[in-house]
Amino acid sequence: MSKSFVHLHAHTEYSMLDGAAKIQTYIDRVKELHQPAAAITDHGNLYGALEFHNIAKKNGVKPIIGYEAYITTGSRFDRPDRNKNKRYHLTLLAENNEGYWNLVQLASKAFTEGYYYKPRLDYELLRNHSKGVIALSGCLGGEVAQHLAPDGSIEEGNNQGERSYQKALDKAELYQSIYGKENFYIELHNHGIKQQEIILPDLLKISNELSAPLVATNDSHYVNPEDSSAHDALLCVQTNATIDDDSRFKFEGEGYYVKSSEEMRTLFNDSEYPGACDNTLEIADRVEYNFESGKYYLPAFPIDVPNLTVEDYLKNLVYEGAKSVYQELTDEITERIEYELEVINSMGFASYFLIVGDLIQYAKENNIRTGAGRGSAAGSIVSYCLGITGIEPLKYGLLFERFLNKGRKELPDIDMDIDERYRKDVIDYVIGKYGEDKVAHIVTFATIKAKQAIRDASRVLGLPFSAGDKVAKLMPPMILGNTATLGECLQLDEENNSGYSKEFYTASSELRNQYKNDEEVKRIIDIALGLEGLRRQDGIHAAAVVISPEAITNYLPVQKKGKDAELVTQFEMHTVEQLGLLKMDFLGLRNLSIIDRTVELISNEDFNIDEIPLDDKKTFELFSTGRMIGVFQLESRIAQITSRSLKPTRFEEIVALVALIRPGPLGANMHIEFADRATGKKEIEFLHPDLKEILEETYGVILYQEQVMQIAQKISAFQLDEADDLRKAMGKKIPKVMEQQRKKFTDGAISNGYSEQFSIELFDQIAFFAGYGFNKSHSVPYALIAYQTAYLKANHPAEYLSACLTAVKRDKDRTAIFLAEARELGVNVKTPDINLSIEDFSVANGEILFGLSAIRNVGDITAEKIVAERESGKYETVQDFLARTDSRSLNKRGVEAMIQGGAFDHFGLPRRGLYESIIDLIEDAKGLKKEKDNSQASLFDFDEQTSELTTIKNVEWEKKELLDREREMLGFFVSEDPLEGYGEIFRSESTHSIIELMDIEEDEEVSVAITGLVSNVQKRVSRRGNAWIQFDLQESTGSLGVLVFNKLVEKYNAQLDGELYLKVSGTYVGGTENNIRARDFELIEPSKLLTDLDITPLKISVQEEIMDKKNLILLKELLERHPGGSKVELEVNNQEGVKLLELKNIKVKKTTQLRNEINTLLKN
Repeated sequence: MSKSFVHLHAHTEYSMLDGAAKIQTYIDRVKELHQPAAAITDHGNLYGALEFHNIAKKNGVKPIIGYEAYITTGSRFDRPDRNKNKRYHLTLLAENNEGYWNLVQLASKAFTEGYYYKPRLDYELLRNHSKGVIALSGCLGGEVAQHLAPDGSIEEGNNQGERSYQKALDKAELYQSIYGKENFYIELHNHGIKQQEIILPDLLKISNELSAPLVATNDSHYVNPEDSSAHDALLCVQTNATIDDDSRFKFEGEGYYVKSSEEMRTLFNDSEYPGACDNTLEIADRVEYNFESGKYYLPAFPIDVPNLTVEDYLKNLVYEGAKSVYQELTDEITERIEYELEVINSMGFASYFLIVGDLIQYAKENNIRTGAGRGSAAGSIVSYCLGITGIEPLKYGLLFERFLNKGRKELPDIDMDIDERYRKDVIDYVIGKYGEDKVAHIVTFATIKAKQAIRDASRVLGLPFSAGDKVAKLMPPMILGNTATLGECLQLDEENNSGYSKEFYTASSELRNQYKNDEEVKRIIDIALGLEGLRRQDGIHAAAVVISPEAITNYLPVQKKGKDAELVTQFEMHTVEQLGLLKMDFLGLRNLSIIDRTVELISNEDFNIDEIPLDDKKTFELFSTGRMIGVFQLESRIAQITSRSLKPTRFEEIVALVALIRPGPLGANMHIEFADRATGKKEIEFLHPDLKEILEETYGVILYQEQVMQIAQKISAFQLDEADDLRKAMGKKIPKVMEQQRKKFTDGAISNGYSEQFSIELFDQIAFFAGYGFNKSHSVPYALIAYQTAYLKANHPAEYLSACLTAVKRDKDRTAIFLAEARELGVNVKTPDINLSIEDFSVANGEILFGLSAIRNVGDITAEKIVAERESGKYETVQDFLARTDSRSLNKRGVEAMIQGGAFDHFGLPRRGLYESIIDLIEDAKGLKKEKDNSQASLFDFDEQTSELTTIKNVEWEKKELLDREREMLGFFVSEDPLEGYGEIFRSESTHSIIELMDIEEDEEVSVAITGLVSNVQKRVSRRGNAWIQFDLQESTGSLGVLVFNKLVEKYNAQLDGELYLKVSGTYVGGTENNIRARDFELIEPSKLLTDLDITPLKISVQEEIMDKKNLILLKELLERHPGGSKVELEVNNQEGVKLLELKNIKVKKTTQLRNEINTLLKN
């Protein structure tokens, strides 16, 4: 026998509580150790099985797929009390294809039938799915070991029981009977744990008594010995503990790494443990898989017409659709249809289009709004005729080959945007049509990124937040949406895997310096390096669903965490696609629900949003002024600035705008180049007259990927599928592939009569732009939604903003933004009205009414009941309302909230008077209800009310208290805004507006100063006894949270009470939390600032020869960095005299710093 060894019990990062071994790193180490094979045995799942299989095969290592199962001795259907919920571990390995598919069944049923805290198997399942499976008796948590050492593992609640050799023997015999003598092994471990050493003689004895072979394993959880500290830190991260916490979950013993063959054979020498190491090689020799690849598994689409193929049925539907969307079927249209159908049918994808078309048809029949297209599918005329997309591809020059061509050996990918309210309805339809055992959501895994890894490392080391925060801030900023890894920062990646490794490395000199010279920083980073990139937890993909032709577990493992949970694949999206299964994205799009709600509020049967003119003057005025809050895809600050510069007048320019507002084009300043050419600030140039037809629409800028393909077709005689390969190569920028494409392109161009120099220059130019070029087939349908939302905002502002407010009502920050936008547009927003408001925001008399469900302690169901009851007649009094409302739905606290929120202002009574009379009002209501019941029981009707109603005192709260109470119940100031009139002041005292911070990329850190009104102050104490404070800061564009720690708490604790206006300086981190971590405060007196505020125009005098286009742009950018309340007047002097120009849409804060910067600019 060889002196090698094979690891058969190994955990990867997919053992998410305690696995710290990345699969590639694990396989690299196995190769380095010259071990012929390796296994994956993660806790209770097969998440990494195929990824592991593929990586191992690619690296010449034989893969052994397995998993460490959780076993219950009762029935998997039992749900015992938690203190009696015992589980045991069992190591299972697939010997062959049959064994693999049995593991898939086991790993799936453990979730779908046995999930209870963990996915559990019982003996029945083990028996039913034992063929082709090799079983090892397990670690200290295994059932055999537990009877020998009951105190050996308390991980699965097994902390009771007495030692019994006989029970251990019986269990081993049971497993042997399930798997057969040749397939059940007694597993040996030795990590220096006392209980492991104690039971080794017993395990040898069991092996002899049952003639069960031994096998040595090492239960690895990380790859190298030096990874143990990072692994220990991971345990702390996952259990929210620190390393110095003695009571925390930790591994006993040592050596949970991928050991060498020599180390394993020393631990388990053949004289003491006969065959234990050799048997690992024997098992590896037995393992052999033969998985099919390159096949597609599409569900059969049911066709009612007998003897009709799917191809013929598709053709019939396409031509039926074509007749309804085209007035005349021209030769161009029919040729395109026939060409697309030939490609689709030759690739076997006819049923795919039928499936997608059927889903869209279901949505339309049920009045569920869908998008006009997403991704490259809008380039298909077949998709357009089937109603899958709403964009006519010939009109906009969209290419089918960008979507599908014979050279692309993969399923087409048609993603569907659906009104977010009805996404579940569409998925339910899919489940109903194809079967609930054939449809599943797709799993995703959250990974630990560099900055998070640094902060996690600092926390588990017990260091203050500031220690990790300081190191995290040394990380370089993102480049075009790409974040640096710690590895890229510490060592130059010569292969440039991220595309920006050199830039990241150059920007990380201070990080490297501190890593080298500061021991604490080095300790933090060393642990962070081990955490970075690890899988943290599983989740569900926001859009993706997989549909299979047979039960989905015939193709992959699934999970379901509880009776009412979703069925989810255990493989990630890319693995699902590699298996040839149909993956579809159903994206719930909020803007589609906003459009539908707006149309409902407009309440005009003649209005059709899908037939609005694409040249509406008001809509283009909105784009030209940059008032794009709430406009789909284009509400960011940079989109607003670009739109103001561009001043679009055609729909095609909105299409371009959607394509420009992306990290790539923005990083390359394409948005500036495009706007300057479009507005005549720069001359429109073409490298060759033959390019004019292709690039004229985008003013000579190569903006779309389709333009790259068309250039390759026209200049170098590429077929469009070849041009698509060129596009992909330019996007990925792989040097070897790029050189191949360069030669092909230049050779083709020269053969077409163009010069070699021109061919090379053109290739370099399109290579630059193509790296940032956008898919026009995606841009056009998204531009249509952007235009529709802008049209509604421009022409029906109250209805549109009301719909926006309803869509974001659970998001306090976004609600504040839309309320501020309503005020900016002069649209009044009113408190809820008990007789006019519905559940959500609505419009009455041109004003927006708060919805009843927005009131604290009311909620959707109660609001629905209130509105439903109102259909039998308006509420006459507060008592009438209370008498007609079920007290089980709306309690006293709910009524108090409605009073304070202004819901009863309609009756002309003071809020305080109502609030203080609440008990009497409830008694009045009881009397009214009793009288009504009596009158209904009587033969006679009584018109007159016999009891006297409570008289409400004419007392009201002071304005500040009234508004504070209103804000507490509604979340916002509605009746009157305390910030009214202070907007310009706050803007001049801030580096950013709050709405601008929404554009900051996730994890990007920005130093900010924000001025606003303080509210909702909460003073707290951490678990360590440290005081900290949280409060909201509101200004005219929104609100955010502020976190106060350490010395700032001591300094300002007493002052943070009552109504305060503060200027808060600190750090804002992009992402979902929307908080500033404060560095300092400054108390602001708005009324004094208002008195001192100089808002007279800023006059700048300059000679005409200095104010060229370049300096004018630089001056504009400089002025925009100093927002305030003063207009800017530019005096341009020439020989003829002085021209006075007012710079529109720019207001500045007049400061000495600004004047100095202007002088410096104009002198250079």
